[in-house]
Formats: sequence, C-alpha cells, structure tokens
Amino acid sequence: MKDIADGLEVTFPTIEYWMKKYNFVRRSNSNSAYCKLNPNGDPFNVKKRLKRKEKDLLLTGLMLYWAEGGKSIRSSLQLANLDHRMLQVFVKFLREICRVHEKRLKLYVRVHKKFNKEKSREYWAKKLKMSPNRILVYTHTDARSKIHKQWSKYGIATLQMHNSRLRNWIDNTIEEHLGRLLNS
Repeated sequence: MKDIADGLEVTFPTIEYWMKKYNFVRRSNSNSAYCKLNPNGDPFNVKKRLKRKEKDLLLTGLMLYWAEGGKSIRSSLQLANLDHRMLQVFVKFLREICRVHEKRLKLYVRVHKKFNKEKSREYWAKKLKMSPNRILVYTHTDARSKIHKQWSKYGIATLQMHNSRLRNWIDNTIEEHLGRLLNS
C-alpha cells in the first residue's frame, strides 16, 4: 500500500481510508510480496491434461522431490545429487509438467578445490541442457573435505527454484497421491 500511496502522492492513512470506504480487501503480506516478486503472474503453469508418459513423469518427479528434495526453506524447491540422471528427470518434470520459466532455474555445484570448476559447469550445462550462466560452481570450504571422498570430479549439484506457490502445489499433490495409495 505504501507503493500505491507514493505513486498517488497521498499518505498511507488516505489509502487505508479509501480501502475501508470502498470495501477493498487487503492482501496478506505474503501475498503482496509474492505479487511484487512475480508481477507477470506465476512463473510456472502446471499442465492439467496429461498423457500416460506425462503421468509417469509427474509421479516420478513428485516422488523424487518427496524422497530427495530439500524441505527446510518453505518458499524453495531444491534437489541435490551427484547422479546427473536424477537431476535430469527432475528438470524434465519441472519443464514439461510444471512448465516453469527457464530463467527461474538455478544450479549450484560444489566441487573439491582440486577439480576444474569450468569443466564442472560445462558438464552440468550439457547434462541438464541449461545455460552455463545460470550455474554457479564453487569449491568446498570445509577443511575436513578430502579428495578421496569426492565421488565425482564434477561435484554435487543442487537444482533450485524459489517459488512458494509451486512448492505448495508439489507438497499438496504428493499428499493427495499418498492419500490415494494408502487409503486404497
């Protein structure tokens, strides 16, 4: 509302008065922040009518996230793994089923300091068909890290997309599928 008040060159209380007078419903702070961060609407569009292969991809993507996804940040989707195939399937799920805007996908790759960061970036860009400028490669900072424990010279990759609505959709869809499986 402050942005509106500033744009109209009136005070914040004036905007509040007009909203009450004309019965405008005020958005929640989280909804307001979401709209401000996504001015063109949701950066995804979940496909509704799925063919058989797409249903398989939906279930596989959901189960991958349920089993391996990072769940500590409520507004974020994260999946980390050394195995490029796991990330390939999850990226395919995000692209084809969730139809996310490509520019919202980011990849963070952690490699041991003895390995080449640029080769790692090229490897993951090729495997995930992703622009190298959306891939951040960084080295281990943990002094306990040993090269013999690094399983891949290309590092461990974490695919990330920040969007609370997509995260909620995925969480709810997982729960729906689990409910159907466990109650049958």
